[in-house]
Amino acid sequence: MQVQNIIKERITTKEFTSKFKSKNEVYFLMAIDVAAYLPPPECVTIYFLKDLSEGKKKCKSQSSS
Repeated sequence: MQVQNIIKERITTKEFTSKFKSKNEVYFLMAIDVAAYLPPPECVTIYFLKDLSEGKKKCKSQSSS
C-alpha cells in the first residue's frame, strides 16, 4: 500500500486560470482532486465552479471511508 504525501498550497487566480482553461478541466479537478460532491457537469456553470474555487459557495466533500 502506497501512502500519498498531500501538500496543500495556495495558488493565485492567475496561476489557476493559466492551468485550467475549460469548464471540464475545472470540474474534474474539483470532483476528483478536491473530492467535491458535484452535480453532473452539464448541470453546473463555469461561474458556479469559479465561486466554489474562490470560496463564495460551498459544497459537500466525499467521505473517504
